[in-house]
Amino acid sequence: MLVVNKVSHRFNKNVALNDISFECKAGEVTCLIGHSGCGKTTLLRLMAGLLPLQSGEIGLNGSTLASPSLMVPPELRSVGMVFQEGALFPHMTVIDNVAFGLRESGAKERAREWLARVGLSDYAERYPDSLSGGQRQRVALARAMAPEPEVLLFDEPYANLDVPLRRTLRKDARQIIRETGAVGVFVTHDPDEVLAMGDNVVVLDQGVMVESGTPQTLYEAPQSRYTAELFGDPQILEGVIHDDGVTSPLGEWDRNVLTEPTMANGPVTLIVDANQLMLQTDGDGLQIKHIDSIGGLNRVTVKSVQGTPLDFECPRYLAEDIVVGSCVRVTPKSGAVFATQISSD
Repeated sequence: MLVVNKVSHRFNKNVALNDISFECKAGEVTCLIGHSGCGKTTLLRLMAGLLPLQSGEIGLNGSTLASPSLMVPPELRSVGMVFQEGALFPHMTVIDNVAFGLRESGAKERAREWLARVGLSDYAERYPDSLSGGQRQRVALARAMAPEPEVLLFDEPYANLDVPLRRTLRKDARQIIRETGAVGVFVTHDPDEVLAMGDNVVVLDQGVMVESGTPQTLYEAPQSRYTAELFGDPQILEGVIHDDGVTSPLGEWDRNVLTEPTMANGPVTLIVDANQLMLQTDGDGLQIKHIDSIGGLNRVTVKSVQGTPLDFECPRYLAEDIVVGSCVRVTPKSGAVFATQISSD
């Protein structure tokens, strides 16, 4: 198990990480996700030993890897790393790249085993510049795994690849981590990658850990506005909370639709995922002007409470009687709406 305990880091006066703590289990993939500048790559480099730890502790299976007074060198950490561009040596053949860093006899044999495992046995004597982007990333994965590390770190390795290839490589990497029992840590800014790859997720925003949990939990029941916007298809509306409920452009809602039903009265920004909205026919409801299908969702245009056109997205499959011209009531599921109070300044 890899343990990150109260880790903080600064670059001059800029706080990159602030009191981060979580655990990564063997045989599982923990994804670090957040927008650019959230601190995820800094954290990965601290795990790898590429940066000195300023505050906190990083440990592996009961042994300290890094603290303010101790820094185990990267080559002694039993940590492999796969970079975004693969970082292969252009002057070495594929097999020499994989064998690089293997000190014991039989390095070439082990390299061949790992090339076979990633489906590149026939490319052993080629050079990196003759490979496709996906093949180079497979070589990088084989090179990282050949020393049999206890931890495997991924720094957005598939960001520049096309979607079908990305899916295949994610599946391969996850399978290898499970089979070898290594700790996998995967940095990404792509929520779809988290849902496909991760066993657990740590959400970072401006150096702070917003929340953590399984991908499905964070997708279905996020505990913060940031996570809701990151994982879902957020519908953002202006509204007002009052004693009897919530007034929104889509109609009146009960307070139980809020994640915090006891929230104080006043003007708010309302955020609800498109998949959490329910439409029912209602003669006194909003009249539908247009329905457009967009992937797994519908984009619906209605005449809002204020009488102006309003677009919102909702689940793809609607009841048969919900068509252009019909009137509907739009309500979120219970506990699905995040509300942020609007400052009066």
